[in-house]
Amino acid sequence: MRSGADLIRLAVLAAACAAGAARAQDAAAPPPAAASAASAPGTGGDQRAARIEKAVDDLRADPLLSGKHMEKRPRWIDDDEPAKKKLPVDSSLLGWLAALGRFLSDTSRFLLWGGVAVLVALLLVSARHLVNLRAFERRAKADAAVSHVRDLDVRPESLPDDVGAAAWALWQAGRVQDALSLLYRGALSRLIHKYRVPITSSATEGECLELARAGLETPTLRYVTQVVRAWEASIYGGRALSLAMGEALCTGFGERLDGRASAGGAA
Repeated sequence: MRSGADLIRLAVLAAACAAGAARAQDAAAPPPAAASAASAPGTGGDQRAARIEKAVDDLRADPLLSGKHMEKRPRWIDDDEPAKKKLPVDSSLLGWLAALGRFLSDTSRFLLWGGVAVLVALLLVSARHLVNLRAFERRAKADAAVSHVRDLDVRPESLPDDVGAAAWALWQAGRVQDALSLLYRGALSRLIHKYRVPITSSATEGECLELARAGLETPTLRYVTQVVRAWEASIYGGRALSLAMGEALCTGFGERLDGRASAGGAA
């Protein structure tokens, strides 16, 4: 491809050729034209100069001969090359962000205390639900507990408030087996509902004692063992029990199983 300077030189050469051709035409013109030219000196030279100037101006105005041109060449864009053009930043967005920052700065203390209040409220609600859940579990366990053990009613509502005093009254009246039955039912009821011993409805006396070993302290376990052995001796063995033993068993019920102080003697 030729450069712009070469094109200009060619244009000037073409203009010179055109001027030479014009001169040749003027030289070959008939005598009247020569006489006319002689009568108006300078007119023909001015016309030739004007035509030459116009031809040069036309050549300069030609975009192909101006010496300047634009070329577009495709090229690969590297992924790591940073973008040269930056996106315009919205001034309204900047203003909104600034207003938000001022609002947060002014209300940060209130937001902090509000968050603390919400956290405390959540903790209180969670604690309440936890308490209610545990109470529900206790009621469920109480409802699921056995009500009878081998035909003996062990529900708390089926027993007198003071089992030891009621049993001692029966013992003094000569109703020893009734007194022992009341003491045994009362002991089983306390084991099931107070000490959470997993006694089943078909458990025998020995199984009840075996289950109670893991959940009772030694003095309480010893007392329950005495009640069970006296019950077995009287009901199954037909043995007569002394009044002193009856008094010890009846007065020890409240102290060992109900946590009350012993009444201390017979009525």
